[in-house]
Amino acid sequence: MIDRRALLRSAGAAFVPVLAPCRAQAQGRPAHIGYISFRPGPNEFEQAFLRGLRERGWVEGQNLVVDFRWASFDRQRVASMVAELLALQPALIVVPDGWSSGAAGMIRSQNPAMPIVAPAFGDPIAQGVTTSLARPDGNATGVSVFATELAHKRLEYLKEAVPGLRLAAALYNAAGPPALGVAVSVAAGKPLGIEVVAMPVLLPQGIDAAFAAAVRQGVQGVAIVSSTATITHRAPLCAMSLAHRLPTIFSNRTYLRAGGLLSYGPDLEGVFHRAAYFVDRILKGAKPIDLPIEQPTTLQLVLNQGTAKALGMRFPQSLLLRADEVIQ
Repeated sequence: MIDRRALLRSAGAAFVPVLAPCRAQAQGRPAHIGYISFRPGPNEFEQAFLRGLRERGWVEGQNLVVDFRWASFDRQRVASMVAELLALQPALIVVPDGWSSGAAGMIRSQNPAMPIVAPAFGDPIAQGVTTSLARPDGNATGVSVFATELAHKRLEYLKEAVPGLRLAAALYNAAGPPALGVAVSVAAGKPLGIEVVAMPVLLPQGIDAAFAAAVRQGVQGVAIVSSTATITHRAPLCAMSLAHRLPTIFSNRTYLRAGGLLSYGPDLEGVFHRAAYFVDRILKGAKPIDLPIEQPTTLQLVLNQGTAKALGMRFPQSLLLRADEVIQ
């Protein structure tokens, strides 16, 4: 069991900007990086990332060029976008979807020397990205977001919010690669006395039908196995969980802005903000192998009182007292 206040993992170097210019800048050219996402376009995560770069002295359009590519969940486009970016010879490529879109693997196979920064690895060791967090091999580094480690704790919080919880579902994107957290979530329910069933959903068109089927099965709560697709479609996910009166727990507070009930995990915007540190270091000459993959040192339990009221439920006082944030 993970204690969110006692969980201390290495956070790497301090957030201190280093003002030495990179080689390209010294020669009068702006630094150049690539950025390829499986999503349809930018959101608050890119805002946090660019803000982190500005705080370290890198301003897009001045001393930095960022070549963005958006695949809109089209895997066939990923390959051509990777080829386009590699042809531009950037100093590094940021892959915000971790390893799930396939982009990072393509980059590695076509140019093993290209540095890769992943703001939100799911589980870099389980995904075969590296054999070590402390000294990442394969020219990729970034931040890991506990995609598998927190499944038990999330179910524990869901059970506390839903007294008598005996049957839950682990909802995941059926169109993507096998989600890391599904098997872990199913197994995590056993010591809690909860049967957890896998709930594949085609996003966004299959959400309503999936929630309706879950209700017919007697599912009493849903744990969302987070992915690029579930975050992108968080609004309909939250709307349908409310429409079908199914309490749902998410991996981070980003979902709660769309009306989610509760979440537990790292601050994803903070994770993307931190990714700027790795970009900064690489632009100034560091190698990915010398930049340990980090894990967030703080985890947030966030509750949404408005959604609880709409579901006709109340959070127990014990949960409210432990919450890091309560949205009214």
